[in-house]
Amino acid sequence: MTLEQLATQGRRTETLTMAATIGESISRARKSSLRNYFIDCERVKHRNEVVEYKNGMSYIDDSGARSISATYFTLSETSAPTVWITVGGKGDYEELIPVVRQCVVSVICVGECTDSVVRTFSGVVRGSVKTAADMKEAVTLAERIAVPGSNILFSPANSSQDKNIARLASDFVKITKK
Repeated sequence: MTLEQLATQGRRTETLTMAATIGESISRARKSSLRNYFIDCERVKHRNEVVEYKNGMSYIDDSGARSISATYFTLSETSAPTVWITVGGKGDYEELIPVVRQCVVSVICVGECTDSVVRTFSGVVRGSVKTAADMKEAVTLAERIAVPGSNILFSPANSSQDKNIARLASDFVKITKK
């Protein structure tokens, strides 16, 4: 692991620690509705979680990023070149263009509704925008594109298919740990 990757992981840990601290402080809030809203930290489990490091590449599960804003945050915190695996859907991905242009080498879109992603990011990334039928194909494509020092990031930026995203996240973790 390079010093830069260690520093990136430290920033993620710092952010998660800060979130947990805020959550702990809010747990003492008097209004139960406010307390209950912030007390659920399970969502943090699938946010910027490095699930594997092999062949010089970090495999990051960010399947908890079910909105364009969440994916924007993740990509903006990335310092290494990134192959981004996302889920097709009907969304307006325009606000992601600046951060994708900055750090994403290639985009791989999994699923059936890939037109919006392909249309938005073709010509924006340095590499290509590809589609994959399933997560196994997506990870295989990503491994061909990525180089040592890169990230392979699964961040859906889409909540329209929650059950499908949960299955894809599980597949991503299983495939990368082989």
